[in-house]
Amino acid sequence: MESIAYIVFICSMFPFLLGIPIVRGKTRTVLVFIVIGMCACLFISEVNSLVYNAVGEDMYYFTTNITPMTEEIIKALPVLLFAIFISADRESLLTYAFMTGLGFALLENSTILVRSVVNHEEISILWALIRTLGAGLLHGLCTTSIGIGISFIKDRRKFFICGTFALLAMATVYHSLYNSLIQSDYHYVGAAMPLVTYILIFTTMFLVRRKKLKAEEGSKSTEEKA
Repeated sequence: MESIAYIVFICSMFPFLLGIPIVRGKTRTVLVFIVIGMCACLFISEVNSLVYNAVGEDMYYFTTNITPMTEEIIKALPVLLFAIFISADRESLLTYAFMTGLGFALLENSTILVRSVVNHEEISILWALIRTLGAGLLHGLCTTSIGIGISFIKDRRKFFICGTFALLAMATVYHSLYNSLIQSDYHYVGAAMPLVTYILIFTTMFLVRRKKLKAEEGSKSTEEKA
């Protein structure tokens, strides 16, 4: 039987791929980064298989020490290249970084679901929620944090290299912590961690954007009075 990952990849990717020539503007770029995230997931699955066979460690060690590092580096590369060669605009990097993580999570979760069905493993609505709000959201958050960080350090030469490594280390540690918790007796803490982080980030973004909007409205009001 052919690899399930490739079958799921083809079924999931082509609808997005066919939509790219149809849509315009920022929406097209969003679809491109979703596809890039899916390609990254397929690529890293092969890399992880090779590394696992070479390292020969148990699965717990591998998922808490190796896969967080390899996955975060591969997911960050498209975002980093976009920032260097196209634009380091914070809003754009935030959007495209999250879409990259979303595409990665979409293929990963779909592949795990299909494998679970094929192997007659027990799945449920709770399982789906944990996969989506846990591991699924995790990938988007980690890549987004790197994208936001790069927008601050892109034009600061003294901090760019060390800052990029710091951002990758932060995402890797967060990912590793999630993988460790989700496989421990405190799995409920691990499952809730990405959602809590998402809420905190969303709330902060909402407050910042509202403050910026009020400042712009105040500036326009002052100009009209003048």
